[in-house]
Amino acid sequence: MAEQLKLNSTLRTFYDYRSVDISDYIKGFETDEAQLQKDLNRILKANGKRENAAVVSEGDTVTISCRSELSRFKKTNLPVIVGRGLFDREMEAKLIGAGVGQTLTLEKDGTPVEIEVIKCMHTVLPELTDENVKSFGIEGVETVSALRAHCIAKQVEGFLLEDENPDMASAYVWQEVAKHIEITRDADEEALMRAQAEKKRQELRNMPMEADEADGEDAESGEEEVSVDFLENMFLSQLDLAVVGEELMRREGRFLTTDDYEAYIGRLVEAYPNRTEEEIRREHDPKTFAISEYADVLATAIDRYVGDCFKAAYAKE
Repeated sequence: MAEQLKLNSTLRTFYDYRSVDISDYIKGFETDEAQLQKDLNRILKANGKRENAAVVSEGDTVTISCRSELSRFKKTNLPVIVGRGLFDREMEAKLIGAGVGQTLTLEKDGTPVEIEVIKCMHTVLPELTDENVKSFGIEGVETVSALRAHCIAKQVEGFLLEDENPDMASAYVWQEVAKHIEITRDADEEALMRAQAEKKRQELRNMPMEADEADGEDAESGEEEVSVDFLENMFLSQLDLAVVGEELMRREGRFLTTDDYEAYIGRLVEAYPNRTEEEIRREHDPKTFAISEYADVLATAIDRYVGDCFKAAYAKE
């Protein structure tokens, strides 16, 4: 049976990350009405009824045959979505208004091209009503207003990926949690994180410098000491936040086990075939794995909280 991975550091005072007010960071989003209409039309078209049409309109799927000395225009039963420009914009524009069975002629690079319209399929869009929206089968979306909110939420997701405010808000929540929790650190776990900080410092010192960085080597040892303090604080903070993450999992009835660790090692062995499993296990021991994973639990929870706050705020605009 898999053994539970527990931290020896203990949490004396818990602080709920969801109590942190991030309203000052929520700003800047405006709904793109043109994009909203495009998204609504796309959903309507996906749920529209396909039927034969006698005359070609933009957006129709037309089956054509082309005859020409140009190899690109020697096609039989070629499906073309008119107006997309995926085959030839000039030809697609000429197709609009043409009838099924009609043959059109145009010139490409001074060479005649004959286009025969064989078939035209047109999508009849459903009316945008609550009844129709319910039939679309979009999870949690059963009304026109809910469909609009669904489309706007997609815009918000794209906005959040590009905007720096959510990242700043997440960092602020991290800081507030670290400020308010009380931890009793285990001596061995604290020593492990200090060793991790020193290892990172050595890695940074051994990194080759760019030419412009080398020119500024007047910086004295005071800067190095600050760097050491910064790295130690960063790794020790990770331990503290891991203790909170472990508590979050415990409250949900979940925990990390040795099975999780073995699966992690297996992924690393597969990803780094030039390294031995023994080397990988030395670098990624169960305790280091547990601290990293438990800290990620809290990080993921905070990011989800921040994202939900932003989406809820923007949905009201």
